[in-house]
Amino acid sequence: MVESKEINKPSGTLILEGGAMRGIFTAGVLDAFMDRGYYFPQIVAISAGTLQALCYLSRQKERNKRVNLRYANDRRYMGIRHLIRGGDYFNFSFIFGELAENLMPFDKDTFMTASERMLALVTSCDTGKITYISNKGCTWDEYKQACEASCSIPLFSKPVQLGNKLYVDGGVGMPLAPLPEELPFVTKKPVYILTRDKNYRKKHIHKIERALLSMMLGGSYPKINELMATIPERYNEKVEELLQREKEGRAFIIRPEHSVHVSRTERNIHKLRNLYEEGRRIGESRFDEMLRWLCNA
Repeated sequence: MVESKEINKPSGTLILEGGAMRGIFTAGVLDAFMDRGYYFPQIVAISAGTLQALCYLSRQKERNKRVNLRYANDRRYMGIRHLIRGGDYFNFSFIFGELAENLMPFDKDTFMTASERMLALVTSCDTGKITYISNKGCTWDEYKQACEASCSIPLFSKPVQLGNKLYVDGGVGMPLAPLPEELPFVTKKPVYILTRDKNYRKKHIHKIERALLSMMLGGSYPKINELMATIPERYNEKVEELLQREKEGRAFIIRPEHSVHVSRTERNIHKLRNLYEEGRRIGESRFDEMLRWLCNA
């Protein structure tokens, strides 16, 4: 259902980090925005961030919360069985199929007619370069494939074909989130929703671990192998850069306040619910501050 009261929005771009099941924090923040009838004109999303953005633009408040809490322990939703049988730990056929069509319907009509622009990030298997895929000028079937590609983490998922090329998770080519100068359009007011606290840093991958990772990934996509091995360094560099821009007032960042103990494949409903509630609380408490920052020239 479309919100009955939507407020005017100043220019700004919402940028959503991934994090698989940690995305429930983002769901909480976006539900707080929807409580206020606030929709950013441009949304950029990586990996699981795309799933949160879909329900934000379809105006389906709390849908992502209900999906994760109700289906985290459902064998159809995710599990090693799907990885072995179909090549995907998260069962996208179920997520975008029976779940979205029947069990907890996704309002694709509202999404496809929304005025806001959404860009999903995917990484090319051939070049390792990032591609931004817009929700404008495509069908729902085409765009859900793009979102699936953006969520396809190597080792957890097989590559997804878009057109005649293969793509994987956008976080491989662009760890954490893009800076404004890395976007295909100009924005001076980036608002980030991150799914880790400000002190989190990824551990470096040692030589032996890199060799093992390369062996597990195989030799089909050497660019992806190279990028996977350097994700921690690139992620940590981006964290430091965003922290500096936040201090300088050049970025507005919403993130968990404390260390997050929710894994990518979390099934603990108590942990998931708490992370969602934290996101909703922080989204509500910082909403007015965010609006003031966006309206400041």
